[in-house]
Amino acid sequence: MITQFKGQYEFLDPAYYCLAEYDGELYNSAEAAFLAAQFDSAYFGPMFRNPALPIWRARELAKKLQRRRDWTPALSLEVMRQITLDKFSRTPRLRSALLATYEEQIVAENNWHEQFWGCCTCATRPGKYGQRPSCSEPGRNHLGEVLMSVREQLGELALAG
Repeated sequence: MITQFKGQYEFLDPAYYCLAEYDGELYNSAEAAFLAAQFDSAYFGPMFRNPALPIWRARELAKKLQRRRDWTPALSLEVMRQITLDKFSRTPRLRSALLATYEEQIVAENNWHEQFWGCCTCATRPGKYGQRPSCSEPGRNHLGEVLMSVREQLGELALAG
């Protein structure tokens, strides 16, 4: 089971520096593309494409902005899947690395109480963000599910091609 997107699995992290496209524009990470997708204004796209803007700062800015009116959990999943597929389709080295994880289960563990995209482990391994009772329930691990789905799709394309 892959639970940490560090070291040899760093490439699984949406913030990993690589090209990813959304809506015809290239970004320097899947996370930057995903952040830009959440906003209507044409002003925000170039801001999130700026390579001088660190991803941690982009996250902070995104928290202060008004999201698109149609932004829902279902849309966020579809957009993340689309961007993740592009990320791994675009770069042969990343595609090979993802396919090399074979049938491993991918779980986006964290200790900052994020339960939609991942699974918070603060109930068993508290980090600097402390513990929350709500994190004793299993997280939804949507990011892990997206990665495994993209891996399966790329594997099928490799077999067919």
